[in-house]
Amino acid sequence: MNSASGAEGLETETFAGPSAGASGKSLDEILAEFVMPEIPEPAILRRSVPILHHFITEVVPDLDGGEPLRALAKSLMEDEIERHRELLGRLQGGTGI
Repeated sequence: MNSASGAEGLETETFAGPSAGASGKSLDEILAEFVMPEIPEPAILRRSVPILHHFITEVVPDLDGGEPLRALAKSLMEDEIERHRELLGRLQGGTGI
């Protein structure tokens, strides 16, 4: 046995061994759950977008700390809005991949 095949076998065994055996899920099922997480209340995502928009327009402009902090806060919230929209799209039937 060479070192490459030994390491490969160990990697597969470590990943698939305990987690697959304990949960009884295949690798495909684990990956599907990772890509499409189960969200008990998708309405939370829909409600969060207007809240984040409110913060961007009403709260961020008044933040102390200067323009770099305000720009960072706005960018982070816009990124979060985009993530929420992508996840909602996947939950509503699109794959988003």
